Amino acid sequence: VLDAKAPMVMDRNFKPGFRIDLHIKDLANALDTSHGVGAQLPLTAAVMEMMQALRADGHGNDDHSALACYYEKLAKVEVTR
Repeated sequence: VLDAKAPMVMDRNFKPGFRIDLHIKDLANALDTSHGVGAQLPLTAAVMEMMQALRADGHGNDDHSALACYYEKLAKVEVTR
């Protein structure tokens, strides 16, 4: 995956392969199901927070490689070639 996605991130190419919005839908289903059976999924919940932050920043239609933008915002840097 990194072989395919790293060049895209470096080129600032976040064209969707699998959109952030679809990740949020799937993560919501997983979290709803886990709550229904009393299971805790702390890492899934953390990823959901990241994805929701990306959507709030306008990345909902971007590829999941836009997760780089989440960390860029935290670190106050931009990854480029």
